[in-house]
Amino acid sequence: MEKHDPIAEAESANQQEPIRNREKRRGRRILIGLLLAISAIAVIQHRAPSWDHQFANLITIVIVIATTIQLVWNLHWIAVKHRMKWHVPLALLVATAVAPILFDFEGFSGELIPQIRLSIGKRAPKIQETLASQEIAAPTETDEASDVSSDTQSSESDRRYALDDFPQFLGPQRNGVVSVRHFAIPDQPTNVELLWNIGVGAGWASFAVVKDRAITLEQRDDQECLTCYRLSDGALLWKVQHDSFHDETFGGAGPRSTPTIFEGHVYAQGQDGTVWCVDWLTGNMVWKVELLELAEWTKESSEQAITWARAGSPLIVDGLCVLPFGGPDQQSSEGRSLIALSITDGSIQWRSGKDQISYASPMLATLAGQRQIVSVNEKTITGHQVETGQVIWSFPWMGQSNGGANCASIMVAGADQFLIGKGYGGGSALVQITNQDNGKQMADAIWTSSRILKTKFTHACVDGPIAYAINNGSLEAVNIAEGISNWQQPRRDRLGQGQLLLVDDTLIGQSESGEIVLSAANPDDYVELIRIPAMRSKTWNIPTIAGRHLIVRNDRQAFCFLLPKRDDTFAP
Repeated sequence: MEKHDPIAEAESANQQEPIRNREKRRGRRILIGLLLAISAIAVIQHRAPSWDHQFANLITIVIVIATTIQLVWNLHWIAVKHRMKWHVPLALLVATAVAPILFDFEGFSGELIPQIRLSIGKRAPKIQETLASQEIAAPTETDEASDVSSDTQSSESDRRYALDDFPQFLGPQRNGVVSVRHFAIPDQPTNVELLWNIGVGAGWASFAVVKDRAITLEQRDDQECLTCYRLSDGALLWKVQHDSFHDETFGGAGPRSTPTIFEGHVYAQGQDGTVWCVDWLTGNMVWKVELLELAEWTKESSEQAITWARAGSPLIVDGLCVLPFGGPDQQSSEGRSLIALSITDGSIQWRSGKDQISYASPMLATLAGQRQIVSVNEKTITGHQVETGQVIWSFPWMGQSNGGANCASIMVAGADQFLIGKGYGGGSALVQITNQDNGKQMADAIWTSSRILKTKFTHACVDGPIAYAINNGSLEAVNIAEGISNWQQPRRDRLGQGQLLLVDDTLIGQSESGEIVLSAANPDDYVELIRIPAMRSKTWNIPTIAGRHLIVRNDRQAFCFLLPKRDDTFAP
């Protein structure tokens, strides 16, 4: 029979008592830490709509990581005291090994939310799964007759031809506004016909559409491709490609700009500054220019300065193809904000501006009576003469092309005013241009705001006295003259860092999560009309509306919908 030693048992109990007390104290610290972390996250997320969702999510991630590290360390300490010192490390090892099997990491959203999806079950397809080995489609009589006038189109040809062209970045007028709505608002998603759903390569380019052709840029393996699809069925008609690849954790892979179709030619800029001019019907090369070579700039130096690759879409004006140029610091004295190439042969016509480029596209505007090109640069906004590129005014607009970047272009908001917005905790401004005696102009802010029109990847759509925009992830209507918000989309309905177009009286929103959201262009209240399911993964691409054809895409899929016909389109 085992003998009990009361003295030894008492000493053992005395030794265990401090350990139990320390465990209780550590448990209280764990609980307090969790409560403080939850409270801090709740306050931060509550303030995010009026502040910045990206920064709020970044701080939330830091808090979660710090709290998790503290929790794991405390659990390990408790396990060691109970002679289970390998339990927590082994659990971490197993979790680290199993997580990549069960989950896919697909980068970050525009608000820095990690995109993590199950590797099994229903999910968004990967690029390599959706991008089939597409072969060039054989030409048909329809393809050869692409110059058929829209006046001769029958109702049957509505499927083959766009009732209106969408030939460039942000549409016919390059301002995100389409004046005529050819489609009726569908009563339910089943009233929308899906013409095609195809796999496309990576990238954030959009489609340009003229008649029966839809043209975009995409990344296929290590090839950057300018691709042309048949509008009626998504068949690949031609492809122009070259060796180029750009990938970045937060921005993803592939080209970012939208091609421009003009008078039978396609002009496009790739992610590394390759500029193409090709024949619209055949894809045959007319000319090609490498902007990095012209700037005497290496790809590595370019990516350090412009981290997320070139996003400027070509502006065609008066025989010129105008693009952001860029270059090393010493290049600024020779002009690096903009470059103008001849649309005929790609030869340099002028270079202008000292500031480094941003991710915005140049815009043509008439301000205070002067027709000009307006460029949003890394730290400034500048107005340029069309013929010579000479800078006629400059306005400070701080940004950092490898940090809190300028992405939005200006939008004209009157005879002598324009709107500009910025994400990354920035804001917006209404800027007025006035003429000076020396032939130049001056730019002054009428108002600035850190609360409204904080456009990040998108642009304001101006409708008379009202501007509609995605402000910090929420659709918003703003009184331009007063700089005040009339309404903002409820948080539960947010588009996130998606995109926006205004078509007559209807707003077409592309949510970051992939849905298409139609709402009324109502200056007094947010009125959602319908949500149409589309992509199931991150979508930053601007939608394309060409008559009744609505094309949406992201970095893996493209959908073309045929919206219901509007019977009263041309009614007085």
